[in-house]
Amino acid sequence: MSTRAVLILMGRTLPPASQLILQQVDEIKPLYEALRRSDQLILDHIFEEINPHRAAIANAANLLPLEAMLLLSLLEQHKKFSRTIDELYREIDILKSKP
Repeated sequence: MSTRAVLILMGRTLPPASQLILQQVDEIKPLYEALRRSDQLILDHIFEEINPHRAAIANAANLLPLEAMLLLSLLEQHKKFSRTIDELYREIDILKSKP
C-alpha cells in the first residue's frame, strides 16, 4: 500500500482545539505585547470567552483557527449585547409601569 493510500485511509489528523487556541495566541504575541496593558486585559478576556468553544473550533476544519476564533468572539459579543438590550427593555417596562 502506498503512503498516499495510507494517508487517505487514516484520514486527517487534527490537533486538539486547545492546542489550536494556544498556537493562535503565540502567533499574535507581538501584537499583544505592543498593546497597552488595558487592551491586553481585554484581549485576554476575549480568549477566555472563546475557550469554552474548543469543540466548535476543532470541528470547523474548513476554517482557519483564527477565523473560527473571530467568529466565536463575535458570537459572544452578540450574546452579551442581546442580554444587555433585553435587560434595558425590562428596566424601561418597570419604569413605565411605575405611577
